Amino acid sequence: MHSLIKIISYIIILLGIVHISFAFPLYMNTDTLWFVGAGMAIVFSGLLNLVAIDRGGSKFTKWIAVITNAINCAMFCFALPILKEPQVYAGVIIFLIATVAFIVELTRHKSIKH
Repeated sequence: MHSLIKIISYIIILLGIVHISFAFPLYMNTDTLWFVGAGMAIVFSGLLNLVAIDRGGSKFTKWIAVITNAINCAMFCFALPILKEPQVYAGVIIFLIATVAFIVELTRHKSIKH
């Protein structure tokens, strides 16, 4: 499961970098600020996933990753009616996979300890 989480985390980081790259050239307005900020949030979500599984990860960090991934999945779902674009569907799928992978990781850990 760690390999899947690592791969999906790198894909999330890549999605965030691509998102930010579409903001160039940078214009000083609120739309650009929101666009870059959303891209940074996506990148930080991917990094959080990697931190959550680093050296086994604690149960707390894994739950934080579940919550973060679920919220990002929901945000991409909210964006679907507005932006019916392929990257939005990709975001929903990627964050859904990350959420499920961490839940499986947490439940698997419980069953192994008992």
